[in-house]
Amino acid sequence: MSAPKNTALLLASFTVQAELGDYNVSEHPPNYLSDLCLLPKQNAEDERRIRELHKLHKGQAPADAEANFLEHAKRLDCYGVESHPAKDYSGKDIFIGVTSIGIVVFQNNIRVNTFSWSKIVKISFKKKQFFIQLKREPSESYDTVLGFNMRSGRAAKALWRCSVERHGFFRLRAPRRRALLAALGALAGLAAPTVPRTETMALEDARRSRSTNRSFVRRSGSLVRERSAGAASPGAGAMRGSRVTANTEPPPRPAWTDIAQTMDTHIPEGDFLERRLRIPLSYVDDSETGSDAESVPGAAGVRVRLAAGDDGLFGFNVRGGGGAPVLVSRVASRTRLHLQEGDQVMSINGTDVEELTHEQIVQMIRNTRGVLTLIVKPNAVYEPEEGPEEPAVCFVPLNSGQLEGDVLEQSMLLLGDGLASGAALKQYDTLLRRLPDEPTTASKLPCNLNKNRYRDIAPYDSTRVILKNGPTGDYINASYINMEIPNSDTVLTYIATQGPLASTVGDFWQMVWESESSLVVMLTVLSERGRAKCHQYWPKVGTSPLKATNSLTVHTNSEQNHGHYIRREMTMKETGGGCRNVTQLQYIAWPDHGVPDDSAAFIGFTQLCSNLRNHRALIPTVVDPGDDDEDERVLAPPMIVHCSAGVGRTGALILCEVALALAARGQPLYPLDLVRAMREQRPMCIQNASQYKFVCESIQTAYAQGLTKPASESGSN
Repeated sequence: MSAPKNTALLLASFTVQAELGDYNVSEHPPNYLSDLCLLPKQNAEDERRIRELHKLHKGQAPADAEANFLEHAKRLDCYGVESHPAKDYSGKDIFIGVTSIGIVVFQNNIRVNTFSWSKIVKISFKKKQFFIQLKREPSESYDTVLGFNMRSGRAAKALWRCSVERHGFFRLRAPRRRALLAALGALAGLAAPTVPRTETMALEDARRSRSTNRSFVRRSGSLVRERSAGAASPGAGAMRGSRVTANTEPPPRPAWTDIAQTMDTHIPEGDFLERRLRIPLSYVDDSETGSDAESVPGAAGVRVRLAAGDDGLFGFNVRGGGGAPVLVSRVASRTRLHLQEGDQVMSINGTDVEELTHEQIVQMIRNTRGVLTLIVKPNAVYEPEEGPEEPAVCFVPLNSGQLEGDVLEQSMLLLGDGLASGAALKQYDTLLRRLPDEPTTASKLPCNLNKNRYRDIAPYDSTRVILKNGPTGDYINASYINMEIPNSDTVLTYIATQGPLASTVGDFWQMVWESESSLVVMLTVLSERGRAKCHQYWPKVGTSPLKATNSLTVHTNSEQNHGHYIRREMTMKETGGGCRNVTQLQYIAWPDHGVPDDSAAFIGFTQLCSNLRNHRALIPTVVDPGDDDEDERVLAPPMIVHCSAGVGRTGALILCEVALALAARGQPLYPLDLVRAMREQRPMCIQNASQYKFVCESIQTAYAQGLTKPASESGSN
């Protein structure tokens, strides 16, 4: 496996950290790396650079250093690739690699082309030539066949066999039975190799090993010691899951089961704000019900009968439909006895749901009176079939000089690969929508329930905005989000909030005043498809000022329509004599369902928001001169961002601005980490995969066109 010089030096530094521990001047003389063979043709300059990188890894345990080594190694183009030397049509030397994604072509250790398994319809060879036939596109009237010259006929056959085996492992659901004529042909070595086991089967076996049929019980240490001499020692104990009881004692009480494990933090929460998802997700209900289940003779499913609760609802959610598998996404506690998250729903009340849309499925469940009968496939597995995973954490040292530009480019290439293969969206789907250990107590108080636009969108208590002089109390459905830019003193500060209700307009403007903010970004229209998304919380131009609270009035001075957004200039006045100018930017080019058509316009809008944030006059914050805490930083007033719920489009804009700031400073960009950081401060930020994909593709396009530098004030307007 080859690697760029900078990456090779970084990998070598992780090796040194794992072997020697933290750098110590007294223990490690200048030539302490000379006896270690870390790189081919290692020289003094290489050792110096490795030593500087080694210093940055202080505090990493050997296991952490090895994990960091693997995180970077697996991002290399040649990692895990079985290479076969060949020549292209012009006679240039190339390497053909076979991977889980498909067939890749390398030239001078650089990947120049990728043919995914989904695009390949035929793989063949003839004498010394190896052929790939690609799927015909709708606009094409011909088949595309690519040929490569191998060193020998045996080399061509070896590449063909390797490609067929990899394709079968990663793409087939189960091995295909060999026909009789094909089996006879195998005697002459002409048949394709069989795949005894596929990746899907391996994943299903792993899931089956954690099935709900396995239970665990608590054991008493005294009972273990009373076992016979031929049994395991007390230190070893019994096999996990075995039952150890005494004749004079009742059977031990179960301590935990996999039913409890299904209540894991990875359970996705339902939402009904933006229903048109890549795999739609919506509430059916969340009540507790009674249930019954039995096997279906002659079928690979289980019949589950659910009785409605006192409120006439059933205790589970579903997602999918319209061609996508219909999966159980959330289950109430009593229903979990016979229905689990991840089960695939095959039919409802005797009706096959394969061709039904998501809305039809939900409506069918809601219209059921009495007992609901489901045919489900337990523990259905739908894992990624191809593509590398986007890393969960970036371990690159961010102050390593020349390395910074390289890691940005590598992270963008990695993001592009993940989007092309679908792995980036698969990884997005695994993110926690909200933190299970963060309470949202304030939002559930009786006096605050009516202040929430949606019942499942609530701020964490630890990051919620607390009003000092709120007209109806200290609660507002809003969260502080702080995104720090590494290797700089920059912290992008936000308040993410829902679109104001008619009853919370005063709270909203009180929050604007108390936060000292002068920029409000609105990412929705007032109503969509006849449903209110946000109350008009500002007065129209030329009308009398809006009396937001007893002490605050708001006047709209001007309004300019720029096509995809509207800019309004407002003035807030307080009875005590205070006054502040506020700019509101309303983005109106985001459709009801889906994402904007023009990514360049959205990038430009985001840069305008960033420009106004960075160049507006800030109200100075008074710092106690007697405070000795030199590390305390004074954060600039936040940008207030809202859509309807304050999580979907709001999160998209925050992700876009932070990504642009990172790219402008040459920092590596891993969107998954940014979404995770946002959701640690406000739940459900970036509400669905289509929004995540849109922002990632927009950043990719901006980076490719050189638009990631901060926009000038004149250019943004």
